Amino acid sequence: MSQTVSYWVNDTERRRELPDANEPVVPGICWGDHWNLFTPAYWVSQLWMSDLDGKAHSPYRAQGSLAEELVFCLLGGYGITAELAMAAFKACRDADLIANLNASTENWVEVLRRPLEVGGRNIHYRYPNQKAIYLADAMKCVRNKQIDPQGGRALRDSLLRVRGVGPKTAGWVARNYLDADDVAILDIHIVRAGVLCDLFTPEQKVERQYFEMEAQYINLCHAMNVRPAVLDCLIWDQMRTVGRLALDAIKHKFGQDDPVSSNVPRPQQMPLPLAH
Repeated sequence: MSQTVSYWVNDTERRRELPDANEPVVPGICWGDHWNLFTPAYWVSQLWMSDLDGKAHSPYRAQGSLAEELVFCLLGGYGITAELAMAAFKACRDADLIANLNASTENWVEVLRRPLEVGGRNIHYRYPNQKAIYLADAMKCVRNKQIDPQGGRALRDSLLRVRGVGPKTAGWVARNYLDADDVAILDIHIVRAGVLCDLFTPEQKVERQYFEMEAQYINLCHAMNVRPAVLDCLIWDQMRTVGRLALDAIKHKFGQDDPVSSNVPRPQQMPLPLAH
């Protein structure tokens, strides 16, 4: 038995088969119906409908250098919008701090303390002093060739030596810069999606079990025959869009408010502009 997914891409109708809803995709997790929100079958069908399975690269593949991607990801964070992070990134880039791999904390502080224009308003960047320390140390590590760009996991692990960089940020850089499939960005959206399809339990926390949960996610992607980097982008976009619906689904499933909300979300993703 199987289930048929019918959909259109541009003007072409397509029909593809998925395993039966009751068939396990990995031990303990069934495919589910493709029309049922947040099941493995649903995510694969959405990937097909978005025509992402035929793309050579994930939607958020980096356009710039490793230093640029590292700076942008460090400038993001909890409570910092994508627009503010992008404005700060452009200010740092225009000041040649990134191109010169500037390792002076004072130079980074000077730029980050300047007002930034976001949406027609002047806004100050949050925590300029602390972020300047991290950014200066990151540039020092890049300049001294302490970052290993030879593979997703190698890059992620070497980035963990940079001050202020944890597994999530390191994985974000590796995923974007190398289009890597051997790391995962376990933000609040991915964790919620994993809880809803029984990949993760509400008791699992990325703060303590990041690499274990990462392995679970990558293993599920392989079983579904989808690229982890591409599925990550799709889940992030959809879970962010449905918002309250996902929270209501979790509440219905567990009879309580969001049990994974203690996981800190990452900022909105945004491809970096090409350097001028």
